[in-house]
Amino acid sequence: MQGFTSFDFSYGDLTRKVYKLGEDDKPAVLILLELPGMTKHTVELARRLHRDGYTVYLPLLFGKPNSPFSVGKNILRICIQKEFNLLAQHKPSLVTEWLRALSRKMQRMSGGSVGAIGMCFTGGFVLSLMIDDAIAAPVMSQPFLVGNPFITKGKISLGLPQAEIKQAEKRSKTENIPVLGFRFTRDMIFCTKSSFDAVEEILGENFIRYEIDNSLFNQYKIPLHAHSVLTIDYNDAPGHPTRKAYERLVEFFRDRLSACE
Repeated sequence: MQGFTSFDFSYGDLTRKVYKLGEDDKPAVLILLELPGMTKHTVELARRLHRDGYTVYLPLLFGKPNSPFSVGKNILRICIQKEFNLLAQHKPSLVTEWLRALSRKMQRMSGGSVGAIGMCFTGGFVLSLMIDDAIAAPVMSQPFLVGNPFITKGKISLGLPQAEIKQAEKRSKTENIPVLGFRFTRDMIFCTKSSFDAVEEILGENFIRYEIDNSLFNQYKIPLHAHSVLTIDYNDAPGHPTRKAYERLVEFFRDRLSACE
């Protein structure tokens, strides 16, 4: 984690370490971990965003910093950590309350509104964070839906309390706050087309769908199992679809955060 500083942030009964890259003179972006944890791919995403003009906050919600790919262990950790009350119960989560408090701290430190990226398991968290005025540029990258992906109810389950979803919907439409979403078209289990359809049903035209073709024989040879648009399956080659997706992300932050300062 060379170049990062770290601090312990507490809210309510929860304390977690947060890694920060950059100073307070730039717009702040919050990156939420996906199930593999704070891998080198996530750290590289933070470094790219910092190079492109943002101060990045990486809260260590589970696992270890700059860790190896470890989905199984992190699923177990999440299941036994009481702050993640969402796997089946759709109750308010201590961790999303903590993240909203961290977002408010980021807003105070930077003097402007905050961007947030939720990925995979934390993709749906972004809607919960939108309840707070601090978040002005929410991004859902390959949001993984809680529940059974092979049945309709599971496919449209965001793992959030209905009241929080309604609050996010109201703020998005009242204040005209768009949500940018990324997924691969052949992601049939973790982030299905149905999941994007469900988010679009909630947000309407304020949901910006960005879907990358990874069908068989696609031009860029993106594998059918590709899932993580901005991290594990990211390719920084100019013109690559994931590089274009990242460029769209930066454009979104530039438009939203500069306009809301």
